[in-house]
Amino acid sequence: MGINSYIDYIDDPNDTLDEYLEKARRYGFRCVFADPETYEHACEVLAGTDVIVAGAIDFPEGALTLEEELPEFERYAQAGFTEIDYVLNQRAVDERDFDAIEHEMRGVAEFCRAHGMRDKVIVEMPKLESEADKRRVCEIALKARPAFLKTSSGRPYQATLDDVRLMVEVLGDKVQVKAAGGIRTYEQAKAFIEAGASALGATAGIAIVEGERAAEA
Repeated sequence: MGINSYIDYIDDPNDTLDEYLEKARRYGFRCVFADPETYEHACEVLAGTDVIVAGAIDFPEGALTLEEELPEFERYAQAGFTEIDYVLNQRAVDERDFDAIEHEMRGVAEFCRAHGMRDKVIVEMPKLESEADKRRVCEIALKARPAFLKTSSGRPYQATLDDVRLMVEVLGDKVQVKAAGGIRTYEQAKAFIEAGASALGATAGIAIVEGERAAEA
């Protein structure tokens, strides 16, 4: 399967930036995260690999409105980023303000398309307790067309297989699904990929890859 190529690797807080990047190089993860100040260095360290250097905006708070976060997207675009994870405004999610959710998701998606970036929208799906509300957010994504719709930040909300299956059912091949939060083993990661996830956010990326290697030995 090459499960490493699905993993957006989140750093161990005990690692230095260079230790983090070297682990990503060694294991060939799908992406790592940096900020505009460290982007160029990360790209230099990972030159010659397929590892994407991605950014994260308003993570994990989701406190900004579209108008507040667009200057941040501009800053990341100018630095050269091609992929950004961001958290939907959580007040809008909490209040089921679907008009505000659509306004934000559409605005970011249009900005990212215009600047050659892929946007990964973190919803915090577990907050949307009803299936109808979860479907509504997915239907908004079908209209806005972000690159990815992401289940959760993992802080504290975690991915579920049921959410991923529902997201894939609604989104089809129009918007990719990223699962994140609580994915710690190879068996869990494999189940999320089989459910239709195209990317996995994980701090346990190394353990997941080593689990795959052990399973195939």
